[in-house]
Amino acid sequence: MKVAVLEYLSGGGLQKDVNSTSLFNEGLAMLTALAIDLALCGHDVHTCLDGKAADDPSVAFRSAKAALCASFAERKTQLIVHQIDHDNDEHSWMNRWIEVASQCDQTIVIAPEIHQQLENIVAKLRRSGAIVVASSETFLHATSDKLSTASLFKKSQVPHPATQSLSSYLTSIDQLDESKPASAVTLKRRDGAGCVDMKVFANRGKLTDWLQNYAPQNLLRDEWIIQPWLIGRPASMALLAGDEWQLLGAVDQHITLDHSSKQIGYAEVSYLGGSGPLRGVSVEQLENLASQVREALPSGAASWIGIDFLVPDESVDSKNLIVIEVNPRLTTSYLGYRKWYGYKLADALLGNVSFSDLKLTMNQQRIPFDAS
Repeated sequence: MKVAVLEYLSGGGLQKDVNSTSLFNEGLAMLTALAIDLALCGHDVHTCLDGKAADDPSVAFRSAKAALCASFAERKTQLIVHQIDHDNDEHSWMNRWIEVASQCDQTIVIAPEIHQQLENIVAKLRRSGAIVVASSETFLHATSDKLSTASLFKKSQVPHPATQSLSSYLTSIDQLDESKPASAVTLKRRDGAGCVDMKVFANRGKLTDWLQNYAPQNLLRDEWIIQPWLIGRPASMALLAGDEWQLLGAVDQHITLDHSSKQIGYAEVSYLGGSGPLRGVSVEQLENLASQVREALPSGAASWIGIDFLVPDESVDSKNLIVIEVNPRLTTSYLGYRKWYGYKLADALLGNVSFSDLKLTMNQQRIPFDAS
């Protein structure tokens, strides 16, 4: 089978930030791991690499291509790398992706939700006739828009932080419930991925002061949400979605707060990867939470789904796991899970391998779950 693996960060989408070497490397790590695993499963792999990425385009492209090709040197399957040349056309990379996907039997997209990139890319590829291994556009939209996700969770009584849009907050400051004025709050992107651009304020007063005196004007749009900053242990689980949702496992997330901006009111949130398996939470708890999430969201979930959640602190009067967000996409956690399940995990993404077959190769030692 011919499989296209199209990764946004290293495959052309990062054209406006061509010097973001760390992002390029993170994307390349996911791309390389999945390409190798698909090759071991017997598939020919097509992919794209950005000829402009990093400081020295020619070196960056050659080294990335060399790393990929080296992993295929002794394999009977093929690796075909297509170079992306932008030619002053911001849409050229997407046109090239459509061309590559049209040559393949199936396509896997690795892309962020920010600016609706994931759902737009999947929609464009599908309109071109490509068979994309991804959830339905309805499911992608509901989970990429964190405000929509919160509304669905509230309706279905899924444990989730109270959520409101920034524009709603700005028009109702005087009417807000101030019963817990000292509680910390977080400001994050409505279409955010992970901890990108997330800030934590000691209380609502600090947030309001920052918004009125320091915030850039582009924050004063309906692209941001506000939630309480809850106390607990950050974690995530990964699932393979289809007719059923199969739990792959769960891991701790390593989250840090940078207080260098404390003088102007906030701390910045950073994600430093994770490690697993998660301790102190039963499989039954994880499966129950996944079931609640599934019932609350639209149908059409497919392939890799991630659920970020919080294990409540012992000081909190609740034993319920709290959903933070749903990631309808492949993330760097794949680099960890493949160490547990082996290369057949890639075939499971395509629906070619049953979950019971994966379990036979599982080696669940505690390992880091990041791009290192």
